[in-house]
Amino acid sequence: MQRFAPAPTHQYDVAVIGAGPAGGCAAATLAAAGWRVALIERTALPRHRVCGEFLSPEAQATLRHLGLQDELAALKPRALTAATLTSRRGATLEMALPGVAWGLSRFALDAALAQAAVARGAELLAETTVTRVHHDDQGATLLLRRSDGEQHLRARAVLMAGGRRSTPKLPPAAPTRPREELFVGLKSHVTGLTMPDRVELFLFAGGYVGVNPVETGAANVCLLVSYAQFARAGRTLPAMFAAIAAQNAAFAHRMQEAHLLAETFCTVAAVDTHRPAAPWVEMACLGDTATMIPPLCGDGMAMALRSAELCAPLAHDYLRGACSLSAWRDRYCECWQAEFTGRLRLGRALQSLLNHPPLADALVASGRFVPRLADYVVRMTRGDQQAAPAQPDGNSTQRARIR
Repeated sequence: MQRFAPAPTHQYDVAVIGAGPAGGCAAATLAAAGWRVALIERTALPRHRVCGEFLSPEAQATLRHLGLQDELAALKPRALTAATLTSRRGATLEMALPGVAWGLSRFALDAALAQAAVARGAELLAETTVTRVHHDDQGATLLLRRSDGEQHLRARAVLMAGGRRSTPKLPPAAPTRPREELFVGLKSHVTGLTMPDRVELFLFAGGYVGVNPVETGAANVCLLVSYAQFARAGRTLPAMFAAIAAQNAAFAHRMQEAHLLAETFCTVAAVDTHRPAAPWVEMACLGDTATMIPPLCGDGMAMALRSAELCAPLAHDYLRGACSLSAWRDRYCECWQAEFTGRLRLGRALQSLLNHPPLADALVASGRFVPRLADYVVRMTRGDQQAAPAQPDGNSTQRARIR
């Protein structure tokens, strides 16, 4: 068995694996508190990612608590105030959002959060892959692979925020469900659309697609589709868009003048929206690492950011000796389960319903004629816009901007 070098040359208080929304926020928050933070990202930044690129009012509340809202507001995100859901038969449910949301690309968001972390003192290690994590009584040793070879990194604490297929037992774990129950995610930016200030969702056999404007003036088109439907359409993004347009006339009308930007194409496969939750597996797991967040839970980015907001104060208290590792773990898992379990359950139920056209039509119709039902679903799949971070003990701060 390969052994780690006995004397790693790079020493940190915290290693954050993954520079997405959760990882970037956690790294910025802990670096601002004075800890030496390594933010490790396997790709170069900026880059496009499969994502709805929608920051809800709840997400903005977290960013405000973490002291990051102004930096992202400077990117001039597109203001969004409403959402629509259109079934295959053309029934449309219109919903007001509980506040002003932002349309902001991951290309801009992830890079801005990483830059914010660096500005607060973190070190960004881009194009660096973590191949092993070895824990001991004093922390962890990480084995890193870079273009110039391998190196070791030592950290007192590790946060895993590498996305839906990241696990501390690298390489990524296999899906937990059969292939026919898994999905493919696809995304492209398009130009040529005159979009109102809203998110538009369209249903089709085997999935759903969302369209919303972002800060560049383009629109983000992101979809989740079953393996079978993706294969039937021809296994390409343009062919998938054409297949959806053939089923949903409203989507066809929306995309009539669209021009796809090939440089923004992204695809992810083996998307398992029912993967069992694991907010701690030898280390704290943030965002989609803890579980794949169904898009219909309201806003996956808000949940990812909230997990960082819950975890950062607990990590801070552990590093300053105010709580043990086991107390950090227990409190984080307790807060994570209380925050997300019900929302995940409802989001998964909604996804299952909307993947069956007759049930989807009935759900849209019920929401149209009973507006309070639609409002209830929106509230139950979202968090508190004023939510405060987890409190591990009486000495914790009241905000995740740790002082």
